[in-house]
Amino acid sequence: MVAPGAAAAGPRATAADPTADALVLQGLASVGPKRFRELVDRFGSPGAALAGGDQEFGAVAGGRAMSARRNLSTADWRDARELARRCAGKGMQLLVYGTPAYPAMLGDLPDPPSILFVAGRAELLAGPCVAVVGSRAATVYGRRVARGLGAMLASRGKCVVSGMAMGVDAEAHRGALPGATAAVLGSGADVASPARNAGLYREIRKSGVVASEFPPGVRAEPHHFPRRNRIIAALATYVIVVEASKKSGALITVDHALDLGRDVHAVPGPIDRPTSEGTNRLIADGAEMILKIGGGGDFAPEAGALADEPDLQMILAAVPATHPVTVEEAAVAAELPVEEVAASVALLEMRGFLTPTRDGRIMRTPGRRATG
Repeated sequence: MVAPGAAAAGPRATAADPTADALVLQGLASVGPKRFRELVDRFGSPGAALAGGDQEFGAVAGGRAMSARRNLSTADWRDARELARRCAGKGMQLLVYGTPAYPAMLGDLPDPPSILFVAGRAELLAGPCVAVVGSRAATVYGRRVARGLGAMLASRGKCVVSGMAMGVDAEAHRGALPGATAAVLGSGADVASPARNAGLYREIRKSGVVASEFPPGVRAEPHHFPRRNRIIAALATYVIVVEASKKSGALITVDHALDLGRDVHAVPGPIDRPTSEGTNRLIADGAEMILKIGGGGDFAPEAGALADEPDLQMILAAVPATHPVTVEEAAVAAELPVEEVAASVALLEMRGFLTPTRDGRIMRTPGRRATG
């Protein structure tokens, strides 16, 4: 047994491994993000916390964590190093609270993520970020505005932060691409969630960054999203809500933003639509109203973007401008095999000419003036 106040004996290797130390400390019983922060602030690093005296460690972490620390074995560090290797193999970085690479804005949270798993351009999280959030069941108007805001913000050097959900989130990301955008997920950073946005996920990993506090392989769960939303709010210098019902999850992001002293902006909407109830209430309560995005060119692709791609023009022409259709219906209209149309649809989605709907259909992307 370790005497009170003595340095903890344990199997930790002599050569420091900061990432493994962080993973081991995070895994101790009752050490959540808040206690992880308190321990690192007290001791200076996860390794120092694990090696510190029982009395000081227990005063911060409590008896359960102290008991768990005493029972650590070499297998715990071996498993931690293996997880770090798997992350590296997936092209992911681990940003640990208290280290220089960790996004400073997250330090404003009382419970910042202990470890942020990141795929893509991690440096974007340290730059100026703006969150654009809103309804999954976005209207055509909401999708158009979200995409336009994403494009405008990215063109001005901002990193557009959102949650990659269907609707407003996805459109904000699409508008920002190929500029800077960050998707904060309620799943592991290696899991495209929702699966319908797999193509968008790949584009964000290539041009932007995907981040999560959940380890690789973790699937999205409803209780993950409030935790994700606090990260979105903390990373941003201000938050824009495009559309939100009165019970929208986007309002959780707003609550976190207000607690952190971030400015909140909202886009007004028709008073007879449920997707406007939350945003209009925010404006009534003092949120700054977004009245203009910029020039109309913010929404449009380059002129003649598909001029040299008649096959894609044909597929795009098979999708009505007035309402969404299934891929099968588009195939019938184009008189082409479904498999061929599906491949072209995926390409048109990635390039921003088509948008997937929540029920699996496709629609012309609002505001895009593509020919066809």
